[in-house]
Amino acid sequence: MRPHASNDPSSDGAAASPRALPPRGSRPAHSLESTSESGPERNPDANPVSLSISELAHRCRVSTRSLRYYEEQGLLLPSRNAVGHRRYQAKDADCVGFIQRLYGAGLPSDLIRTVVQEWKLPDSAPRVEALLRTRHAELSREAEELHAKLTGLEAVLNAVTDNS
Repeated sequence: MRPHASNDPSSDGAAASPRALPPRGSRPAHSLESTSESGPERNPDANPVSLSISELAHRCRVSTRSLRYYEEQGLLLPSRNAVGHRRYQAKDADCVGFIQRLYGAGLPSDLIRTVVQEWKLPDSAPRVEALLRTRHAELSREAEELHAKLTGLEAVLNAVTDNS
């Protein structure tokens, strides 16, 4: 199954947010900690709380279809409960945000898979940085080539309009 042109089923065409990537293991702003009056705070580090697919989708503002797609691509690996329902941990919200940023940056699915797999490993920052810098260099070369083509096309357009 292949989603629309951007390869990200949750994409609405908006550009990726410029905020920094979350450190692995940190709780995002939409973490499981709650300060509601109805009960005590739930700390996911002290008592692991699992989320259903719809709960994680709601917290991350993505569709359940996107989460299933990420699982199909090997990007998210939820556990399963006794009846086979997907269960996610708080750290999966960070991973979903990271995946969305990679799709938003226009990375191809195979590179996203590699980057996410590396990102989940200990001491992975240098390897992830190298992968992303390599892609950045490739895109920079492509941008230079496109700029040269645009310059050539502008010259042709000027010649055509000058002769009319």
